[in-house]
Amino acid sequence: MRPEITGTADTALIPIGSLASRTGCNIETIRFYEKIGVLPKPRRTESGRRVYGQDLVQRLTFIRRTRELGFTLDEVRALLRV
Repeated sequence: MRPEITGTADTALIPIGSLASRTGCNIETIRFYEKIGVLPKPRRTESGRRVYGQDLVQRLTFIRRTRELGFTLDEVRALLRV
């Protein structure tokens, strides 16, 4: 497992592979969710790699669970706006 990347003083940033492992979500699915706007565009390292904060771990876990329950992406978007 790759080490966490330090963000600001209070946040640790993780690479996309770690996000996928923590949430049980495929890397390509994460990129798709970013492309369609369900997930915000992530921060990037100087080398251009995506890095994510704990808030996105929780958000992606929520999205994955709602999809498992049969919600459509439009319904998930509506739930995220609440």
